Amino acid sequence: MSVARAFAAAPFAVGVRDVRPDPTAVGIFQDNGFVVRTSDNVAQYCSTRLGEMLARAGARLNEPPMAMLEAELLEYNVAESGAFNGLVRIRAVLRRGSEVTWTRIFEGTSQRRGRSHSPDNYNEVLSNAFASVTEQLVRDDDFARALGGQPVVGPSPQQLPPPGRSGG
Repeated sequence: MSVARAFAAAPFAVGVRDVRPDPTAVGIFQDNGFVVRTSDNVAQYCSTRLGEMLARAGARLNEPPMAMLEAELLEYNVAESGAFNGLVRIRAVLRRGSEVTWTRIFEGTSQRRGRSHSPDNYNEVLSNAFASVTEQLVRDDDFARALGGQPVVGPSPQQLPPPGRSGG
């Protein structure tokens, strides 16, 4: 089943939880270790952006949901050292009622040249890395099958790596 067909067949809700150790940290200057922080609610921003991108892809998010897509924000940061290197990693979990029907970790990266300590550059690489994660999600056949109520063959949630580790 394609994701577009699953989106058409099954309305769902979306939420993002920030499970990073420090939700205010969004980057680091590699030269001196200075941590770049934000006063914004990163989880709320990502939840809004994820919902917008999924809606543009055809998701029916404004109807009574048949499932819940929970995205755990595992990493959301920029390393600045001659370039802005953005990394976003989420664990996506699809639930139908209390049952987890599918889960996977997605990772997106983005890079921009420069060394200006520019908030615009931070925002750009984080936005691009988050868009990459979302693109991977909307192309995931197992996500489509689970959303459509079909069984998915793959690792169980217990077999997935803990937060902060790659895999899935």
